[in-house]
Amino acid sequence: MSVLHNIFRHVVKGISGRNYLLPSLYGRGLGVGLLCLSLFSSCNKEPDESDLYTFTGQTIQEFVEGDDNLSLFRQILERANLWAEMRTYGQYTCYAPSNEGVIAYVDSLWNDPKSTDDNGNLVHNGMTENSVEGLTDQQCKEIAKYHISTMTYLYANLSETSSAGANEVFTYLGQTFSSEICNDGSVRLGGSAIVDKDNDRHDIELANGYLHYINKVIPRNTQTINEMMKNLTQYKVFYEALDKTGLLPLLSKTSKEFDNAIDNNHGRPGSSWASTEFYVPAECKVRYTVFAEDSATMAANGIRSFADLKAKCIEWYKDAENWYPLPDGEKVSTGDDYTYTYNVVNMFVRYHILKAGMATSKLLFGYNASNVNWNFAFGGEPFDYYETLLPHTLMKIWQPLYQRENGEVASGSRTGIFINRFRQHNTLTDEVGTMGKAQTHQVLIPGILVYTDSRSNIKALNGYVHGINGMLVYSADVPQKVLNERLRIDTGSMLYELANNDIRFATEAEIASKNLNGSAGTMTRFPVDYFDNLYSFTGTSSGISWYTQGAWRAWEADQLSFWGAYDFAVKLPSVPTGDYELRVIYPPMANSGLMQYFIGTSRNAASMQPLGVPFDARYPNSALDADRDATGYMLSNEFSDYGVASDLVMRNHSYMRAPASFSRGTYNSIKERATSADQLIQTVSNCCRYEEGYGTSMMRRILGTIHLDQRNDYWLRLRNLIPEETTLGGSFDFLELVPTTVINDATMTEDWY
Repeated sequence: MSVLHNIFRHVVKGISGRNYLLPSLYGRGLGVGLLCLSLFSSCNKEPDESDLYTFTGQTIQEFVEGDDNLSLFRQILERANLWAEMRTYGQYTCYAPSNEGVIAYVDSLWNDPKSTDDNGNLVHNGMTENSVEGLTDQQCKEIAKYHISTMTYLYANLSETSSAGANEVFTYLGQTFSSEICNDGSVRLGGSAIVDKDNDRHDIELANGYLHYINKVIPRNTQTINEMMKNLTQYKVFYEALDKTGLLPLLSKTSKEFDNAIDNNHGRPGSSWASTEFYVPAECKVRYTVFAEDSATMAANGIRSFADLKAKCIEWYKDAENWYPLPDGEKVSTGDDYTYTYNVVNMFVRYHILKAGMATSKLLFGYNASNVNWNFAFGGEPFDYYETLLPHTLMKIWQPLYQRENGEVASGSRTGIFINRFRQHNTLTDEVGTMGKAQTHQVLIPGILVYTDSRSNIKALNGYVHGINGMLVYSADVPQKVLNERLRIDTGSMLYELANNDIRFATEAEIASKNLNGSAGTMTRFPVDYFDNLYSFTGTSSGISWYTQGAWRAWEADQLSFWGAYDFAVKLPSVPTGDYELRVIYPPMANSGLMQYFIGTSRNAASMQPLGVPFDARYPNSALDADRDATGYMLSNEFSDYGVASDLVMRNHSYMRAPASFSRGTYNSIKERATSADQLIQTVSNCCRYEEGYGTSMMRRILGTIHLDQRNDYWLRLRNLIPEETTLGGSFDFLELVPTTVINDATMTEDWY
């Protein structure tokens, strides 16, 4: 082994952690904000109807009033008490269905075969007659608000499909609908309504927004997942398994209670946002994602009935205790009590369900050409880990951006979304500064493909059903191969309420459109008990906030931040039993806090043990020799070995640089894979490993090596040791759980990416 390789191998043995700080400290590009405003202008969500303006041009109200073919839509707006609002100041987008489309939709509600009483008689969804006049006031309100966005969506926005499937459009109703391109190039909304392609029939600019003509009412599913799946005949066997396992009632839940109290909804004291009022959600929706095999996929695997499925589940799970440790006293059952959590059929079904309800475009931070905040760099790829309803199990969702054939990389060839895909030595590298040679990173398990066409994004009131192309099983390969890698887990996937309430991956304009007072959308503030996996020891919200997509130095361009007298714990994701290095990431800044980390198997503070010594996130300041001595940090112009020797010293001080696979959103002009370390060091501002605009690059802190038992819950506590300094803060962007077997690999190194 070469001397450089030997040094390099020890360098990357480090454990780092990263804990991001307040975005207001990060230095954002003004151009990002201007671009967001030009594409998605926010407005006051609940304008005062007395605050009317005299416009030189037509308002949406006047335009609709002047078109006889929109008269039925006008009636719905009037019944919904939104007619007057359509002449108020704001920037709305109105999707206006033709009279023919309204008539067809009303008729479908009246003759809905699923709307029956206990005797099987049609009850017409509560309507009094088959006409707009027969709709209930509530139905009119829901239809009207579902056809209005409180921000601007131009035809170009609607026609751009994410690489991870259809995009989502925010509506005034607080629910989203899909936007996708049909084979003929037209734009389809909600899987049904077509936006008129004629140039003078969309992007109609009016004094208070834009209007698009559509041929149908955008369908909205008011059924919960358990109700909806009953009628999805292609999932007959899977639905029967859901029913027999007793999991259907769980999939009927739509919301949860929480205490609405919040200390304030402002930004960090001492910052430019100290007096800004930010969005605070008034409800907490409950949603689920269900991955399901349809009849064709089942049949391809020899399954045509529930009995066939049970036989396969016995085959798959009868020996699961060999790789899936069960709680004391529990045993895997192959019997007929399917409601028992560790019955083989119950285990199979539970592993298909996530507590976060997401469209395919929100399963991970997928590439989108118009998203200036998409911040993967030098070949970084979108991936996330989610806990499933099978207790203490994880699922990896990954979108490879590069095809690999015959050991070679086909650059820029984007692929689909896969569950539990396994690539040899995935988070290790055999080259300084690159992801490593293709021939040493072969895909050994292709994983389960998530469809992004009409077989997925089947939307219910409380989540989504996505079709998959193979049988999804928590086999021995998952803990022993797929998850036996550096696990970089984003806060957004741990706090599933963010996805369920359309906050995670939302843009600044989308959050601003939710804000009742029309303030900036950079931040969402939360009541103290909003999250299941976050607990505040102070009984206050402790400045806990979610910074949405922006030009932050943050993984996936967003992060959880906090300030003041914070003292809270986050529940860690369950990982396979083993020894792990625990890392957090942070930006060294003068306004960072002094904090102590603790870990325990419950959120009882008395039961928690400290992780190392108190950690000062104000280190290192590159101008202070003492700081640099304490961390081993060197600026990029001070070394000629790409930082390899410096990394070794830093690791000995329990520090690591940030990975090179992400940057600030507006800085990652180099997205393709790096083929040499020179590419990184010559373009230092393109990744957070080397970007030094604030005196140092991003840093990871190694909290320690700990043994984790898959059967247990673990809580990570963050406590501010100088609570009287109310202007200090910190952030929690992602954590890394790294098996020591990965760190101690004899031939490869971890971690540049």
